[in-house]
Amino acid sequence: MEIGEKLSGRYLLTDTVGQGGMANVFLAHDLILDRDVAVKVLRYDFQDNKDAIRRFQREAMSASQLLHHNIVEVYDVDEEENQQYIVMEFVKGTDLKTYIHQNAPISLELVVSVMSQILSGIDVAHKHRIIHRDIKPQNILITGQNEVKITDFGIAIALSDTSITQTNTLLGSVHYLSPEQARGSNATTKSDIYALGVVLYELITGSVPFDGESAVSIALKHFQEPFPRIRENLNYIPQSLENVVLKATAKEPKDRYNSVQEMLQDLSTSLSANRMNEAMFQPSDNLEETMIVKPIKSITSASKALAEQITAPEPLDEAVYPSYDEVAPISAPKHKRGFLGLIFAAIILLLMAGGGYYVYSQMMRYVNVPDVTEMSQSEALEILSEFDLTVSTVTQAWHNTIEAGHVISTTPSSNERVERNSDIELVMSNGKEQVEIGNYIGQMYEPIRSQLREANFIVERRDLASGPEDEGKILDQSIEPGSKVVPENTTITLIVGSYSESFTMQDFYNLSYDMVENFAAAYGVTVETEYEYSDFIPEGQIISQSPSNGTPLVPGDVIAVVVSAGPEEEEVVTTTQNVEIEYVPTYEEDDVEQLEPLPNTIEIYIGDSKNNINNLHTELSLDETKTIKILMYISSNGTGQYRILRNGEVYSENLSVYPD
Repeated sequence: MEIGEKLSGRYLLTDTVGQGGMANVFLAHDLILDRDVAVKVLRYDFQDNKDAIRRFQREAMSASQLLHHNIVEVYDVDEEENQQYIVMEFVKGTDLKTYIHQNAPISLELVVSVMSQILSGIDVAHKHRIIHRDIKPQNILITGQNEVKITDFGIAIALSDTSITQTNTLLGSVHYLSPEQARGSNATTKSDIYALGVVLYELITGSVPFDGESAVSIALKHFQEPFPRIRENLNYIPQSLENVVLKATAKEPKDRYNSVQEMLQDLSTSLSANRMNEAMFQPSDNLEETMIVKPIKSITSASKALAEQITAPEPLDEAVYPSYDEVAPISAPKHKRGFLGLIFAAIILLLMAGGGYYVYSQMMRYVNVPDVTEMSQSEALEILSEFDLTVSTVTQAWHNTIEAGHVISTTPSSNERVERNSDIELVMSNGKEQVEIGNYIGQMYEPIRSQLREANFIVERRDLASGPEDEGKILDQSIEPGSKVVPENTTITLIVGSYSESFTMQDFYNLSYDMVENFAAAYGVTVETEYEYSDFIPEGQIISQSPSNGTPLVPGDVIAVVVSAGPEEEEVVTTTQNVEIEYVPTYEEDDVEQLEPLPNTIEIYIGDSKNNINNLHTELSLDETKTIKILMYISSNGTGQYRILRNGEVYSENLSVYPD
């Protein structure tokens, strides 16, 4: 595939995003829905492998069912001229591996937030009986707003199911390989949990737990060596947070979390004050027993590939380059100039002077209008003023590609030659044209869907059990009436009534509680409601339900739901720590008689609701012993930390300061 080609006459390839062991990824533009998408194309050397193609299509279709805000959405699966491809959501951001490299150390609060999003997405996959099998930071995308998107579900499973050894892919994943996979066993949900634990370790420390010169040596470490302790080098990490890593990365699968949901619940409380003094996690079995190492076929193949040597070309023989003789300068013959020659020269000089003056006057009088397209208004004004041009009029217009507040065009247009001090008209972009959303509740679904599709909206339908009078009607909509949006960038979900004389329990997860009440009223069931705080599910939406989705019901049955009360608000209180710092005189090396003592440099680090313990808070100089006050902002159920350095060495620290 090459840039500029179209897939199925719809997806125009515009750029290359990356290459993997089984597929190449392109940035493309959907010409029908007018939006950017990512297109993953099965590599050419897999096109004749029917088993790989079948798994590629099957797993891609499975991944397309994973609708979750932390999973890259799959829009389409197709093929053209025997080239299999998947069309996915395009995520503006970077992969988590690059993010960790650029931002380590990451604050613990952000670590928990990012990891919670990853766990939430993997939990949905596991509930659909899909094992990722290739969890690593390279397969996790993160946006500028720290929103996580997991990718490579279908490709990872298809690759692991084929009999083809992909050395490069294995080398990229061996740092996150579970011990049972390294021994040759099949991957399970517990294998994904192990990889998630390694990713959490890397988020906290900025590095992988095991490294080595070859894939084989790294794989051996995963099931032979104890998992590295985080607190040995980072003692400010709470034991409760390290325990999440230790339990997820236990050597034996039975010692790990039973599910990703269990790991998420444990992680969500890992920074709570009541878990600060938690004992270190210990697996149930003695890990010092001798372990029989099974052959690792794929990793051995990888090591063989690494062992191949490439012979460097012989150095160039410089003797083959020709040399050139230097040519002696040639002196022009001298001629005698007469009177006529002087007159002719004078005329030439006058003509040249006149021409030079004309050119100079034209250059000073006229300028070319500079190209200020896609600049902000302030930038355009500054550039135009440098060319002695004045903006007289500014008008607004819609534009599909130039963002709001930036220049679409100028009149006169760019590169047109005009006199200095001329007036220029700017046409500024208002962004893509917006339309107002109507109130569709109570109307029939099909006519509304047709209207929205004609207006370039992306319409999603979600059925909800209802009475016969509401069958096919819209019961709710995801966007409030009156909202102004750009159609091609907007997905609107319509909840549509569905009636059946026999009925089953519906899936209310992450839906409004109103939907539960409508269901109960339509089928005559009773609802028992509980409320819980949640950092992930919005207030008023369902966290869990009983019975589960698909359970047969009859009128009069009782169903129970847990409704989110939103995140629990924590009260932040202030506390003061008084620390006496003893002055210790030091001297310059040449001050032999120690006549001029130097001041002590004091550095103060604070970790609380407003400060990061890794960032310098205050630096001061002391020339006498002094007591300083450290003001800290601590949540009512949390703890604070401080560390004081004197001349670069730790003088005093307290990693468990409780609120007054």
